[in-house]
Amino acid sequence: MTQHPPTCPSCTPRALRALPLALAPLAASTLSCAPELAAPPRVHEEADTGTAVPADAVPELQIEPEAPLDAAPPVLRLRVRLPGASLEGVDPARALIIRGKISAAHLRHIEQGELSKALSERVVPSIAWLNGTPPGDLTLTIAPLAPLAPGETYAVASGSPVFSHHIQIATEGSPPVLPRLWPPPGAGASLGLGVWCGDAPLPETVAAATLEPGGPAGELRRGAVDDIGAHCLRFEGELPSTAPGEADELRLVGPPVAFPGEPATVSLDPRPFALESEPLRAVAAACALDEVPLGPGCAQVADDRIRVRSVDAPLLWAIAGEGLDEVLALRPGEPFVLAPFPPLTPVELAIATVDNAGRVERRTFSTMTLAPMPHVIINEVLANPVGPEPAQEWVELYNDGEVPAELTGYVLADVGGETELPSISLEPGAYALVVNEAFVSDDELDPPAPPEALLVRVPRLGSHGLSNSGEPLKLMDGGGVVLSRSPATPEPKAGMSLARVRPRAPDSSAGSFVTSWPTPGRVNIMNQEIP
Repeated sequence: MTQHPPTCPSCTPRALRALPLALAPLAASTLSCAPELAAPPRVHEEADTGTAVPADAVPELQIEPEAPLDAAPPVLRLRVRLPGASLEGVDPARALIIRGKISAAHLRHIEQGELSKALSERVVPSIAWLNGTPPGDLTLTIAPLAPLAPGETYAVASGSPVFSHHIQIATEGSPPVLPRLWPPPGAGASLGLGVWCGDAPLPETVAAATLEPGGPAGELRRGAVDDIGAHCLRFEGELPSTAPGEADELRLVGPPVAFPGEPATVSLDPRPFALESEPLRAVAAACALDEVPLGPGCAQVADDRIRVRSVDAPLLWAIAGEGLDEVLALRPGEPFVLAPFPPLTPVELAIATVDNAGRVERRTFSTMTLAPMPHVIINEVLANPVGPEPAQEWVELYNDGEVPAELTGYVLADVGGETELPSISLEPGAYALVVNEAFVSDDELDPPAPPEALLVRVPRLGSHGLSNSGEPLKLMDGGGVVLSRSPATPEPKAGMSLARVRPRAPDSSAGSFVTSWPTPGRVNIMNQEIP
């Protein structure tokens, strides 16, 4: 078999006739192509006249941060140098990033501005802009507005000037991506503040940064607010000078990476900065009799935890003290839990909140925690088992407290009625499965409970069994006080359970429950692959 040398994608003859700036293969010293795309550098001939196009007049595609074309990072900017191009010959609005490879026919459609529905659906949202002015070289920059998928191929193409090229996203070795936590998606009311947060502490930094294209200059610093949030970075910049109404149309992107060239290098989620909402002020919440003010929100102080209810506006919370360094982006009214604290101990916290327009308020909070107490929660629900229903349904309770819980008088309630639990004691850190009388611990169809699991048998679980389509459940004490809830959604498939992501996840917080493989009588295991 004859083997042909690998070649880089190049423009079509039509594109060459339209404009001699079609993207040509690049010297290895400038760019690296995927093995199947690489080609020795050469000079193209203009198709109509046979006139040679000098190699130094061919556009050059480069990746920021620097990387080969076959191992590009998921967060990047694509820069195309256009030697000798005029301002009139470049239209950034016609520069595209497209999922998958494109053909010569696709490139003709891009040139003509006539994209098919199928091709339009493959276009990745991006921002493109020009840097430089003639007589110097122009550079066309294209920045995708979301991380690209590892292992996938993308086309970089333009209709004016006409060029195309392909890149492949690396499957490993790229810097981790910090999600942008603030402002929240769809609610941004500032172009001068952005906060990205990850899981690991970041090094101290103060670095100059600018939002592009033509956005405010500012600084990238560690911390969400002041020094709170060692796992976060924030951009603070001067608001851009724009005529009335102009700022409403702006979409800006931050730098693609922080700490470039260091072991701690991280990519920054490229979700754009935009004015998507009116400023939403955080008006202090009205606290109930069993609550105390905490910042603009309200709190219930317990033994080892403080339950907090946020205000009726989106708000970024930054909380430090007593070993805490928390940063939380919350929806209106969303609850959260601060923990752990020693029981019967004074607590001093620094509280900072940021609204969607970037306004910061700082407060302090002082309290005394209570004596140790039980905390019984609905931890997992199997409403739609593979085995027979309702016999194999169950509700898992967990005591997340430090003392035993006496379940005398406790009630499980669904939309159709109540099930009273027998008088048993649930030890700290122990699980109990509330099951029907006919429940079989190992029916060889659903995951079995461990032999030591505490089975709490009741004559009837739910009014007519637990609903397969999802229904809310409540756990109440003998006085009718609601101790814990599970939601009606997300609705699990047959054989899957509804599991709390962690014991202290608040009942009504988004994401507190997910579908999961059942783990009766055991700790819930998240991030499992579910078919």
